[in-house]
Amino acid sequence: AERIGYPVIIKASEGGGGKGIRKVESVGDFPNLFRQVQAEVPGSPIFVMQLAQHARHLEVQILADQYGHAISLFGRDCSIQRRHQKIIEEAPASVATSLTFEQMEQMVGYVSAGTVEYLFSEDGSFHFLELNPRLQVEHPCTEMIADVNLPAAQLQIAMGIPLYRIKDIRVLFGETPWGDSCINFDAPHSVPSPRGHVIAARITSENPDEGFKPSSGTVQELNFRSSKNVWGYFSVGATGGLHEFADSQFGHCFSWGENREEAISNMVVALKELSIRGDFRTTVEYLIKLLETESFRNNDIDTSWLDHLIAEKVQAERPDTILGVVCGALHVADASFSKSMSDFLHSLERCCLQPVC
Repeated sequence: AERIGYPVIIKASEGGGGKGIRKVESVGDFPNLFRQVQAEVPGSPIFVMQLAQHARHLEVQILADQYGHAISLFGRDCSIQRRHQKIIEEAPASVATSLTFEQMEQMVGYVSAGTVEYLFSEDGSFHFLELNPRLQVEHPCTEMIADVNLPAAQLQIAMGIPLYRIKDIRVLFGETPWGDSCINFDAPHSVPSPRGHVIAARITSENPDEGFKPSSGTVQELNFRSSKNVWGYFSVGATGGLHEFADSQFGHCFSWGENREEAISNMVVALKELSIRGDFRTTVEYLIKLLETESFRNNDIDTSWLDHLIAEKVQAERPDTILGVVCGALHVADASFSKSMSDFLHSLERCCLQPVC
């Protein structure tokens, strides 16, 4: 660590999801933080690397078959992170040039679907993080801009089917869906381009007002309406519950738009319409606040942006308590009036007025 210079990152190779990784500012902090990483991921090899400051977290979705064909399906930007755990993802990644992604896509000796992750610096340089030999939970971002069914493509590759025989890949490269002609992926006749833009937001049971402290409890109501441009899934439902020892993420929402601005707007509307009632806190209001910040809309962010906001205690705007009580009372009164009026009109239709109580 002293040789490469502080600050450094201690990272367990078998860690993930924010576990087994620590930032070290000075030599005095190193022993304690190193032991914390060892305890979180016992038995894992541990790397010590120089911290890339003001960097973006970019990843490339790849597909490679056993016949030497390999393609990438554009990139994803996962820079919005809290304690090294992704919160908001988007695709395609617009901060790096196409030439940079071509350099990131260079893969040798890999077969299947996978994700190559990099840190992209302000000067245009990038540094390899890891290769995930699997699909990730944010893979629908790529599916929605490429129109490629990634789980199906992964299975077909495992069955020994070459990339140029997979229907979605052929359509992506402008070929007939059910043909069997070879495709020169290095110099294709039709260069694929992403369709629109996608924003993804992870819904977690955490309290943003207390430094994203995890919370648990029962769920009384969970109502999310998917639409043409917004889709989401949740691991719990009404009358369910969130266990205190489980991962805090219980939902993932994806929004599509013709451009980045439209995708952001669609996500904000969807999150505002999302109804979750239970005896625990969620990050929904905080996510709306982040999506509406000027820095995010201008794409002026990096991997430390959210942690800085948390340190500055930027909290989501919550409605006034009295205003909430008044609105709730008006809603109850309106529902009662509507029911009484409906009963009255129904009695008139039957020519039978009910006695007034």
